[in-house]
Amino acid sequence: MNEAVPSVVAIDIGTHKVSVLIGKVHAPDNIQVIGMATARNRGMNKGKIVSLDKVITAIKNAVQEAEDMAECRVHSAWISIPSAELKSFYASGRTPIENSDHTITTSEVVRALELAKASHLTSDHYLVSAVPLGFELDDSTEWVQNPIRMSAHSMKGHYQLMMLPISTMQNLDRALKGANIGVEKMVVSCLATAEASLLKDEKEYGVCLVDIGAGTTNIAVYLDGRLALTHTLQRGGEHVTRDIAAVLQTTTEEAERIKLLYGCVELKVVKPDHMIQFQGIDGPQTISRIELTEIIIARYEEILNQVHQELQRNGAIHGLYHGVVLTGDASQIEGMVNLVRHILGVSAHLGNPPVQVYAEEQNQAALRRSQYATAAGLLMFSQSDTQDAIVESTDPEKLSVFRRVGRAWSALNNQLKSIF
Repeated sequence: MNEAVPSVVAIDIGTHKVSVLIGKVHAPDNIQVIGMATARNRGMNKGKIVSLDKVITAIKNAVQEAEDMAECRVHSAWISIPSAELKSFYASGRTPIENSDHTITTSEVVRALELAKASHLTSDHYLVSAVPLGFELDDSTEWVQNPIRMSAHSMKGHYQLMMLPISTMQNLDRALKGANIGVEKMVVSCLATAEASLLKDEKEYGVCLVDIGAGTTNIAVYLDGRLALTHTLQRGGEHVTRDIAAVLQTTTEEAERIKLLYGCVELKVVKPDHMIQFQGIDGPQTISRIELTEIIIARYEEILNQVHQELQRNGAIHGLYHGVVLTGDASQIEGMVNLVRHILGVSAHLGNPPVQVYAEEQNQAALRRSQYATAAGLLMFSQSDTQDAIVESTDPEKLSVFRRVGRAWSALNNQLKSIF
């Protein structure tokens, strides 16, 4: 690209689609999209690559369309990493401060991280990123966020580690090379989506992002401005489509069409006499919209109950003072906000598109669609000085870590209660 204004490209590789945004960076919080496109991805299933050639074709098709719109050529991009096989957990590492004045330097911080990940890294997994939760100095009960230049005899770093199978990263790398796309940086998809969909205050006071895609549902919990938990469920919108196809004895294409046109998860808004015509395997068929809604509700209730169980298991459900923010194409179905409020017992709303990323008026509505949320988050991530990223844990200490991360909010909340 030869524009005087710096440019950045974002490519989101999802189960059903590849989305591309090309942006001009006028300022870190002022990114103008000049090229955008999506292409059907037929090479993935449940977030995993099953046909390399089809993924390469999808990337090429989306990039070319975005290039034509922006009148430029793409050579490298920020890439979202599908999180279907994500493994993440809490880890800690303690190191002595051995210099003469016991001042913590970057070397001690790096050493603490190396010790934290040493017992968790395996030969078949790659460390995508590590987010520092806090640093414990000389066994203090209070953690500090940046220990550099502070004094202590020992330091214990607490982290969330995020790993993916090496084979997953290799296949993604081959797909990008096959499409002639270089990599500026890779970001786990749920983190990029959170960057675009969550407000700063929501992250500070406690929020859960629930991103329901085609093949998976991703959870990301933020407390005190930091990522405290992530988890991936192997359920998404395509499972709803398959349920409809199985019950109605129709094709997945017809089931998807019915879902998009008439899908709903709130029975009280459906008229009892609303009938739907569809093409079954044995010919034209009719079903009431109430029956269709009951089929759809069953699967969404399963997904949301699993989300609720995960939040309860980690003690996170009680810290969501800003509730749940919904994103992903499969969360846009009618009645979804009320269903989430009912099952999770917290406030909920659809994610707001970021004001920092915008397009010309004729393209603004398309840019605001949920299919571009992750790519918009990548554009924002490219301009952020936050290079943290990470996530869930199966460690027994997880609950205490979660409480520690939320301590700042708890103290503030207690003060507010004493005032009011």
